[in-house]
Amino acid sequence: MTTIKIMFQNVQARADVEGRWPGHVEVVKEEDPDLLILTEVEWLADEVKRKRVEIALGMHLMVGPTRNLNTAVAWRRDGVLEFEDCDVTYAHELHHGYTAPRFKVAVTIDGKRKELTLVAIGTHLSPYSVLTAAQEASLLCARVYRCGGLGLICGDINHCPVFIDGESQPPWEQVQPYNRASRCLRRTSESDAWVGNELVGQTLRDGGLTDVAAHMAMRTGDMTLLHPTGKAGLVRVDQAHVTAALTRAITEYHRVDNPHSDHYGGAFTLRLDRADLSLLREYS
Repeated sequence: MTTIKIMFQNVQARADVEGRWPGHVEVVKEEDPDLLILTEVEWLADEVKRKRVEIALGMHLMVGPTRNLNTAVAWRRDGVLEFEDCDVTYAHELHHGYTAPRFKVAVTIDGKRKELTLVAIGTHLSPYSVLTAAQEASLLCARVYRCGGLGLICGDINHCPVFIDGESQPPWEQVQPYNRASRCLRRTSESDAWVGNELVGQTLRDGGLTDVAAHMAMRTGDMTLLHPTGKAGLVRVDQAHVTAALTRAITEYHRVDNPHSDHYGGAFTLRLDRADLSLLREYS
């Protein structure tokens, strides 16, 4: 059995200078992930600070380039993931960029040992336009499938997921007007109810990805898994999506209660020996 745990967290900009980063380290160590995706870590573009964080976490850490706030992906030094390369080819074309390391991982499936390639994308989509964010999501769908189709996209997606049956709309009247402008459908009059725009979630779904929290909520009936992750925005903007081959590998998901950011984090577990290799396909 080959199991990996993935954690993702928007740490909120300036975590280093505001003294919140040590608290984040404690939360990460308590979760003890194999793979860690961080957003709004602009200060980790400094190589000295990046190395200090590697030591503090006890993990390897890659920081992607960006026009604004950086993203980063870290992985356990002694874990099952063997680093191969990191794709940031189009990072400057996204508002906040992305970081996409590629790993080799040995897995035994049906009694046969196989060496698989896993792509792990950490990203932070544009908060200002659902159309821009959907274009960014479409680009990432191509990047996550470029090495055969075993991969994940995690981070601050910044927009609504696809709502499932029984899921309530966020309390839009309590949300800042600029967030409603980017995250809701246009209204024909001021008396119309606000409705979340699912375009980014639909783009990821139609790009062959599964929303981990929604998948587990439907499987278990636990709708608390769909609680918001943005503490001010009141939307589940921090999300994890896995490619089709990994959907049946999902075994658990939970929101990470973190007092050191304006976002809650998330964590989930994959049993890679349950991956459906029949859904892998060559990139073309």
